[in-house]
Amino acid sequence: MRPGYKTLAFRLLMTAALTAIPASTLAAPPQELIAALAEGGKAVMMRHTQTQEAEPEVSMHLSGDCEEEQNLDATGRAQAEAIAAGFAAHGIAVAEVYSSEFCRARDTARLAFGEFEAWDALNLVEIQDPTDLAFVMADVEERMGEFEGEGNLVLISHRSTINTVTFQQTEPGDMVVLQPDGAGSAEVLGILPVAALTGAETAP
Repeated sequence: MRPGYKTLAFRLLMTAALTAIPASTLAAPPQELIAALAEGGKAVMMRHTQTQEAEPEVSMHLSGDCEEEQNLDATGRAQAEAIAAGFAAHGIAVAEVYSSEFCRARDTARLAFGEFEAWDALNLVEIQDPTDLAFVMADVEERMGEFEGEGNLVLISHRSTINTVTFQQTEPGDMVVLQPDGAGSAEVLGILPVAALTGAETAP
């Protein structure tokens, strides 16, 4: 049985307190974050782009059949395509892309980056086993913290999962940019709004 929302919220809060990645005292402005990504060697936790409205029974339902799940709307698909153009325009290289198993995240990954690998650790925290959640979130942090390379590591996930790992609140398509330390931890540099990268308007 799925835990009640109040119980789940408490567990998520405690997990976040134990696993949250530290943030810089002063978050870098968007242009500095874009420049940092162009340098490479960064990790990005990106929230999937804008979706259709859906009830919780649909938005939290992972079936493998996109007709049964919440999906990107036309704006969300356009945002994902604009992210691809924005990365190319700013010379931002991508080394690896991982996505939640939900259709809306996979479609964001496909439209923005082409090739990607689905990873269940990036799924909504609400559907994760609460007893394993701290370990799963630690795996996400470790993968980002150990990343090294000329390009960037991109992880496409959900608001609740990103918040649990980084303590950052994101809108659809927003990117939390992190600096890996090469030893399993990463520091939040700031949030790059999708509009700052693409020039597109985001929905409220």
